[in-house]
Amino acid sequence: MAFLRSKWAPASLIVVFLLLAYWRVTQCGFIWDDDDYVWQNPVLRTWAGLWQIWFEPTSLPQYYPLVHTSFWLEANLFGLPPYGATMQQADQWATGYHLVNVALHGISAMVLVRLGRRLAVPGILFAALWFLVHPVHVESVAWVTERKNVLSLLCYLLAAERWLRWHDGQSRRDYAIGSLWLLGALWSKTVTASLPAALLIIVWWRDGKITKRAFLGALPWFVVGAGLGWFTVYLEATHVGAADAPWQLQGLQRIAVAGGACWFYMGSLLWPFDTCFNYPRWQVDPPSIWLWMAPAAAVLAVIGAWLLRARIGRGAAAALLMFGGTLVPAIGFFDVYPFRYSFVADHFQYHASVAVIVAISALGARLLQERVGEVAAVTVGAVWLVVMAFTTQGLLHQYKDFKTLWTVTLEKNPNSMLSLANLGGLATDARELDKARDYLTRALAIDDTGNEANVNLGIIEQLSGNPAAAKKYYLRGLQLKPDDPNVRNNLAVLAIEAKDYQEAIRLTREAIATDPTYYTAHATLGWALTEAEQWQAALAELQWVLQRTPTVLETRRRVVRCLLGLNQPGPAAGNALVALKGHPSDLEARALAAKALAVAFRNEAPAGLRAKATSAIQNGGVDPGPLLPLMAEELRKLGALAQADAVSGS
Repeated sequence: MAFLRSKWAPASLIVVFLLLAYWRVTQCGFIWDDDDYVWQNPVLRTWAGLWQIWFEPTSLPQYYPLVHTSFWLEANLFGLPPYGATMQQADQWATGYHLVNVALHGISAMVLVRLGRRLAVPGILFAALWFLVHPVHVESVAWVTERKNVLSLLCYLLAAERWLRWHDGQSRRDYAIGSLWLLGALWSKTVTASLPAALLIIVWWRDGKITKRAFLGALPWFVVGAGLGWFTVYLEATHVGAADAPWQLQGLQRIAVAGGACWFYMGSLLWPFDTCFNYPRWQVDPPSIWLWMAPAAAVLAVIGAWLLRARIGRGAAAALLMFGGTLVPAIGFFDVYPFRYSFVADHFQYHASVAVIVAISALGARLLQERVGEVAAVTVGAVWLVVMAFTTQGLLHQYKDFKTLWTVTLEKNPNSMLSLANLGGLATDARELDKARDYLTRALAIDDTGNEANVNLGIIEQLSGNPAAAKKYYLRGLQLKPDDPNVRNNLAVLAIEAKDYQEAIRLTREAIATDPTYYTAHATLGWALTEAEQWQAALAELQWVLQRTPTVLETRRRVVRCLLGLNQPGPAAGNALVALKGHPSDLEARALAAKALAVAFRNEAPAGLRAKATSAIQNGGVDPGPLLPLMAEELRKLGALAQADAVSGS
C-alpha cells in the first residue's frame, strides 16, 4: 500500500492502465468525418492554412482553431495521404494521430489526480484510473476527430487548477495562466463554457458558500464562454447545417430529450457494457412516457441531494449539478449536427463524466475502507479497473477502419440510417451496386430526408447507365442540402456526359463558390472547360488540381489536350511523358504522348530525328520502343512524311 502513497504511483499506474486499455489503438484507422477534419483537409497542407484555421471560421467543418492547429502540426510531422487516396490507403497515416489522442487522454488523468489532491478528494487516484479506462470514453479517444474532447478536457482541468490556486491565494499570474488555459479549452470545444459554473459549485462544495471573490473571478470566464458558445451555435446552424426539420424541436420536446439524455448517460457510466457508435434516435413527436418522466426524475434527484446535504454531505448535490450543467450544451437545448441521427452519443459525456466518476470513487473509497479495510478496497478497485480496461480494449476493434465501424454499428442498431448510408457508399465505391442499392433503399425507408443516401443512390444509377434516375436523386439531395458542393459536382458530371458543357461549367463554379478548396469540383470544371475547348481557362483549373494531386492520370491527360489546343507542343509532350511514365500500360496516355511528340517534332529536320526523339522519350523515363511507331503514325497524319519515315527508320 505504501507504493500507492508514493509520488510515482499516479504516473506509473496511469501509464500501465493506459497501455492495458489502448495498446491496440495503433491498429485503428480513420473513420467517419476524419477525412474532412484531417486526411482530406486542404487547410492542413499549406502555411496559409494556419491563417485560415484562426481567422476564416467557415474554411473548416467547425471553428475549433486549437484542434485544427494540432492537426496542422501533425500533418507536417506524420504526413498526409495524397488527394484522391482511398480510405484504406489513408489509414496508413492514422497511427500518429491516434497516439496523440491517447497521450492527451492520459495526461488529463494525471492532471485530474493533481487537482483532486489539491481538493483533498478521497479515492482520486482510483477516479483518475477509472476515467482513463472507462469504455464510454473509447469514442473520444479512438476517433481522431474527437481530438476536440481530449484536448479541451486537458485545457479545462489545467484552467480549473490555476483558477483554484488563484482563489485560494492572491496570485494574478495564476488567474492569467488559467484564463489562457480556458481559451485553449474553448478553442478546442465550447462545451467547456460550463467551467466557471463548475468552479463555483466546487467552491460551494468545499467551503459551504460562494464568496464574492469566487463570483467576480468566474464572471469574466462566463462572458468569454458565453460569447464563444453562441458563436459555435451560430456556426452549427449556418455552416454545419443543424437547422432543418430534424432539429426543429419544440420546447417541451427539448426538455424531454434533455431529461432522457441525463439518465441515459448516468446509466452508461454505471453499466458501460452496451455501447454503440450510433444509438437509436428517440421518438419525440410525441415523446414517450419514459422521456416525459425523465426530466422530472432528474430534477427530483437534484432536489433530493440538496435537501439531504446536511445528512449526506454536499458532494452528491455538487456532482449532480456539475454533471447536468456540463451536459447542457449537448442534451437538446442547443442544436448540434449529430442530433440528426441520435440525441445521445458517448463522446457527448466525456467532460461531464468526470464529476460522477470522482463522486462515486470518493464514496466507494470511504465506505470500502471503513467496512472491509484498505487491502480489500484496493483489491476490489483493481479488479474493477482491469475489467474496464479489457472492455475498452475489446471495443477498439470497431475503429479498425471505416467499414468495420459501420458494420459493427449496424449489428448493434439495425435501424441506423447513418450506418446504412455509409455502407451503401462503400459498396458503391467497390462497384457492388446491388448491395449498395439495398443499403441505401433501407436507409431512405428509415429517413427519406437523408442527403447522403439520395446522393449515393444517384451515383449508383449513374454507374448503371440511368442518367435520368441519377439526376432525380441528385436534385433531391440538393434540395435537402442546398450548399452541398458534391451534389453539384455530380450533376456537372452528368451534364458533361450529356455534352451540355455550359451547364457543367455553371454547376462546378457554384460548387467551388461554396467550397473553394474542393479539388474534385476544380477537376470537373477543368474537364468541362476542356471539352468546351476553352483551353486557357481549363489549363488554369487543371494545373491547380495537379499541384494537389500530381499523380491523377485523367487530369494530366487533360492538361496535355489543353496545351496542344494552345499550340504548346513542348510542354504538352513533357506532361504526356509524365503521364505515361506513371501509367506505362495506359493506351490513351501513350496515344497522347505520341501525338504531342509528333506536333513538337514535325518541323524538325529528318536527319537524326529518330535519335533526337529517342533521347527525349528516354529523358522522360519512358521506353521509346512502343512509342516511336505511334509517333511516326501521328507525323503522317500531320503530313510530315519525311519526319515520319525518319522516326520509323524507313
